[in-house]
Amino acid sequence: MPMLVVLLMSVTGLFMFCMRTYFYQLADGELVQEVQGAFSLVTEDVLNGQYIEVGKSQGEGFYIIGRRNPLYNDSRPDELKKESYWLHSMAGLVKLVRGSVDAPLTGDHTLAQVTIVEFSAVRDEHYPQVYKLRLTGRSEMTKHEYTMCTAVYLPNP
Repeated sequence: MPMLVVLLMSVTGLFMFCMRTYFYQLADGELVQEVQGAFSLVTEDVLNGQYIEVGKSQGEGFYIIGRRNPLYNDSRPDELKKESYWLHSMAGLVKLVRGSVDAPLTGDHTLAQVTIVEFSAVRDEHYPQVYKLRLTGRSEMTKHEYTMCTAVYLPNP
């Protein structure tokens, strides 16, 4: 009987370790998915824009100024639109928001509890038409961080 108890406790311990590892893998996968999805949307909007107004959005963030239809050439008049991205604290997490706080781009998955650690668009010192975009998210479950960064050239500073 004591050998059976030791064997069952060992199997239970191994099962619990495997379950914890499984949920950590799910949380890290969700972290990567949320950061990549949000970053690709930000990058796409920046590439369609004409310039960025940094630090003029609500909180920590920026505006992307661009044409409503980026396919028009410069000789054809078109009104400009402003797309805002910023960080907003809600439900104990810092989430990346586009346009309205009603639908944040990150932090909606309860398993990973992704919070945004860094979000920036910095103009290059030597090349003023190049912006360096950076987005870092952290899983509150695993405490792992995932960062994406890129440089974007905008012909109209």
